[in-house]
Amino acid sequence: MSKQFELSQPPNDGISKLKFHPTDDAKLLASSWDQQVRLYDAQNNQLTASHHDHKAAVLDIAFGHDIAFSGGLDRRVLAWEGYSHTREIGCHDGEISSLEYAPSTSLLFSGSWDRTLRAWDSRAQNDAALVKKIEVDERIYSMSARDSLLAVALAGRKLLIYDTRKLDEPVESRESSLKFPTRCVRLMPDGQGFVCSSVEGRVAVEYLAGSAKSNYAFKCHRQPADDNVDLVYPVNAVAFHPVHHTFVTGGSDGAVSLWDPDNKKRLKHYQGYPTAISSLDFNASGSLLSIASSYTYDEGEKDHPPDSIWIKPISESEARPKAKKTS
Repeated sequence: MSKQFELSQPPNDGISKLKFHPTDDAKLLASSWDQQVRLYDAQNNQLTASHHDHKAAVLDIAFGHDIAFSGGLDRRVLAWEGYSHTREIGCHDGEISSLEYAPSTSLLFSGSWDRTLRAWDSRAQNDAALVKKIEVDERIYSMSARDSLLAVALAGRKLLIYDTRKLDEPVESRESSLKFPTRCVRLMPDGQGFVCSSVEGRVAVEYLAGSAKSNYAFKCHRQPADDNVDLVYPVNAVAFHPVHHTFVTGGSDGAVSLWDPDNKKRLKHYQGYPTAISSLDFNASGSLLSIASSYTYDEGEKDHPPDSIWIKPISESEARPKAKKTS
């Protein structure tokens, strides 16, 4: 298996999100606090296109088919058509924290600190694009879409699950089992549940109503310190392997762990990244993992290594769950 490598021409400021194309194994989007959106060929280590049409930091991105979307602190949702020119789809009253695209309906979902979830027809222009505006109780921190499901994580540890075909009411509303604010939520590939991570070095594996499986949570991204006290780091990123349904977590400790949710075991631990892991994503086949190593300011202003994006080849045997032992 070839070794991991660092992408050339990375963002010049904090890397907020990495997302691979849903079907093209090479296309990787990156958003950044430097107000730019970049498109890479991750297989050939090339920056293929970029745009600088936001007026403030870009916090999230999403792929359509031959289009990309972005949003952030300037409160605007932009479509990047053909990776050549942008147009504004719409805007929020507050900063946009999360974007998710649902291919089955061509709807783009945006979540904001203005306490609204909005659904946009990505093919329409400006005022005609807004399909639905949903008021929620708190600021939206993270979202995840898969098939007809949309998971929305709010401040205050609340989690909402929507059926994107009927958005009037969430199909489930619950409080996270984690006691500290949610950093990231990701739906399971089979739609049976989700994984969420918190600022306090914990991850919860939770199943939706009707599942026979039990919820559980575990500690991770911690380092032993003096006097038997652990240094506890935020878990900033979660991503599922698209084939084997194992998942990775990335923390402010600069490490990435690969987990088997059914057997409740850690399969791999990848260390040595320059600084905090701010985002993770697998490509469509699961053969590559993109890793953003980017200081997340958990310890305030301080000198830190340059922001970098790493591409790590992942073998079949690495990502596959281990067979359960029989007694």
